[in-house]
Amino acid sequence: MKHITTPGKMHLADAFNKNDLDALLKHENAACISIYIPTHRGGKESLQNQIRFKNTMEKIKPIVPGIDLGPAMALLENGNAAFWQYQKDGFALFMSPELTRAFRLSMDTPEVAVVADQFHLKPVLPLVAYDTTFFILALSQNECRLYQCTRQHCDEITPENLPDSLSQALRFDLQEKQLQFHTASQTSQTPGRKAAVFHGQGGADDEDKDRILRYFQAINKALTTFLGPRSDLLILAGVDYLHALYRTANTYPYLVKEGITGNPENMSAQDLQKAAWKIAAPHTRKDLNQALNTYHDLKGSGKTANDLAHILEQAPTGQVKHLIVARDVDQWGQFSWDDGPVFHSEKQAQDQDLLNVAACHALRNGASVFPVPLKEMPDDSPVAAVFY
Repeated sequence: MKHITTPGKMHLADAFNKNDLDALLKHENAACISIYIPTHRGGKESLQNQIRFKNTMEKIKPIVPGIDLGPAMALLENGNAAFWQYQKDGFALFMSPELTRAFRLSMDTPEVAVVADQFHLKPVLPLVAYDTTFFILALSQNECRLYQCTRQHCDEITPENLPDSLSQALRFDLQEKQLQFHTASQTSQTPGRKAAVFHGQGGADDEDKDRILRYFQAINKALTTFLGPRSDLLILAGVDYLHALYRTANTYPYLVKEGITGNPENMSAQDLQKAAWKIAAPHTRKDLNQALNTYHDLKGSGKTANDLAHILEQAPTGQVKHLIVARDVDQWGQFSWDDGPVFHSEKQAQDQDLLNVAACHALRNGASVFPVPLKEMPDDSPVAAVFY
């Protein structure tokens, strides 16, 4: 993960992963500050990034008197326009007396600020719950590129023997055939008999297809050697007719049926990653679908619940196996072991999202937590749990 030191001497990461989540889950302090703002990637709209952050900090100041906000306020100083210009889709800042961490996020985030005894982590849970590694093979006759990606990263890699282009693949292929033929002719050619001369077969279209197929076979050979026993998805990018032709050469079992159609020479790595994630994302829901099926199967058995108050009591005890929580709504209020939950219809100064509280307690105690849109919840409730 790429880390950058910001003007306020805090560390800014370009992605949010499970290690970050685990580190933030460990912090329970009366002054845990969580700030999220949506941001824009460059252009005139990026001017709103710093303004949004400034407005959010103004709301935070009265709630946290006496707490050092210096690293965050330094981001608003003159000369930091470039920092705000180069953002992704969202920005998150977490501060406590022990740490300050900031993240550029590859997902839309709500505009929210929370001060509580733990960090507000529900908005970033999708980046961990549904992240996966996948590969993009960008194909054209002029070039071949391979990218190793997650939802948040996209890095070009070059496996050994992966041809750069059709011409390079056929040059190597021709050299190998010439070597094989030369060796065979030396051992088997009868005296006085001329060596065979090979000619192309078929019309121009057949010859072109044969050349491209040999190119793809060379690519497939390099890829299968590189990927080996992995089971990561491989997503193909290329013009229509190359998709079908490559599939005839492919032997990697995890090449997905869907692909990116178009000339990848005209697409940036970011464009390819964005298009590929739409294809890869549904494949990350396997565990979620299993949890939903388990919830429906056990409903009425006493092993499930959709009452937030009950789940808040059970989550810290390690009794929750799966927790499904609405990611696009908040249930503001306060919770204590002595008094239980107090729910508020609107956010008050010291409130925290009790759905976040349930999710964090469940995660600390080994549960699988799945954030989903409210419309995908299994019941008319923003939370659902499966118990051991």
